[in-house]
Amino acid sequence: MHGIFREIALFSGVAAAMVTLGAFPAGASVISGSWSISDVLSSKTCSAQLGTEPAASGFGNMFETTNCQGLYAPITKATAWEWSYEDGLSLLDAEGQVVLRFDLDELDGLTSVGPASLFLIMQPVQHDSKAMDLSGLIEKAILITAQR
Repeated sequence: MHGIFREIALFSGVAAAMVTLGAFPAGASVISGSWSISDVLSSKTCSAQLGTEPAASGFGNMFETTNCQGLYAPITKATAWEWSYEDGLSLLDAEGQVVLRFDLDELDGLTSVGPASLFLIMQPVQHDSKAMDLSGLIEKAILITAQR
């Protein structure tokens, strides 16, 4: 019986390490679903779908948009997305090149950070999004306490 518990503990530790090292797309389960992308200056909006399935290109997870041509034309080239704590949400084209990058903001959504000067905001669409709580995208701090 103790062997089973030891194996479960070992597997849990390995799985946690793999998520920490990026072997599993941790952001996929946190932010998959329907999102709206809006231009703060013009109030134009389009729809985006962040999937949990791998993208056909092999880069990141599946990404689709609807009616985004008038918002920011290059976004139509994006076929995949990936999340990292360092870079935020990157939208990638079929060659794996970054088309657009978003990061956390104070508006319960993501704001564009690259290319600069695009005032775009991504917010989850409430009816089917898993992204209502974006706290899972904030890297957890590791506390180390020293004893005297």
